[in-house]
Amino acid sequence: MKTYDPSKYRVIFFSSAPIGIPFFEEIAQDKRFEIVGVVTQPDKPVGRGLQIQENIVKTTAKAYFQTNESDLTQDIQTPTSINPEKSEEGKAFYERLQSKQADMFIVIAYGKILPQKILEMPKFWAINVHGSLLPKYRGASPLQSVFLHKETKSWLTIMKMDAGMDTWEIIDQLSFPLQFHWTVKELIEAFCKVWPKFLNDTLRKFAKGEMTPEKQDENQVILTKKIEKADGAFEIAIDPLEEIYAKYRAFFLRPKLWCTQQGKRVVIEKLILDEKLFETHKKEPLITGKTLNPAVKEIALKPEGKKAMDRASFANGYVK
Repeated sequence: MKTYDPSKYRVIFFSSAPIGIPFFEEIAQDKRFEIVGVVTQPDKPVGRGLQIQENIVKTTAKAYFQTNESDLTQDIQTPTSINPEKSEEGKAFYERLQSKQADMFIVIAYGKILPQKILEMPKFWAINVHGSLLPKYRGASPLQSVFLHKETKSWLTIMKMDAGMDTWEIIDQLSFPLQFHWTVKELIEAFCKVWPKFLNDTLRKFAKGEMTPEKQDENQVILTKKIEKADGAFEIAIDPLEEIYAKYRAFFLRPKLWCTQQGKRVVIEKLILDEKLFETHKKEPLITGKTLNPAVKEIALKPEGKKAMDRASFANGYVK
């Protein structure tokens, strides 16, 4: 029996976030793959003026398909409803996907749960890229959770998708050490440099039957949740430094690390620690009286409505 091994695997790419871009670009330039469609979130109002704006995935896809002289109306889809059994829009979306005869769906931070009927459509199923060591850190905030749980490594999991949340079979995983000074920003930057090629190579091996997906151990599951503004809160003179630093690293991009002083919200814009002194003083609070924790090398705090200030200025004006 002849193995299905085309010169190019036909890919439909699902993503709505900037983190998807390096993966899209890596697939686009790899001669083993052909992107035949992109699915992303609809245009949304942004900023104070609520101007309608397309997301970066759509912008990138338009440039790609225009270069290849494609029909943008067919190649880029932004459906509000994607379930073919619940709406006419979902049915039309399903039919357009079918017409592409895709070998693979690649899903990275798309923002919607795909119904089982769509997941089963491509020849090699729908493949998800997830930023954790599944089954640890399933859900909406895996990258932040490695910091909150004080992990020393971060992971990428490539998995087959079902209609659950990060619940099906694992194809392959890759890890690398987390540097002490890294925040989620540096993790994402490393993620985008290292993992797109790993994804492409894994997809090729999987399609050729060289990798066998494995079931997840449900006894090892740790669930994560959507991050809210309140999650960044801390008590400046009570919470231990190790908890504060974990939140700072996890919430560096959003919702930021913040506390309340004299009735105002104060954001920690920068927190640089001495790694050796951290081990000695990590159980102590950030500030005791007017004394800053000895492990702190540099700090910048921004009270609500004010400019960012250094520790001396903050202590004089806000710490009693």
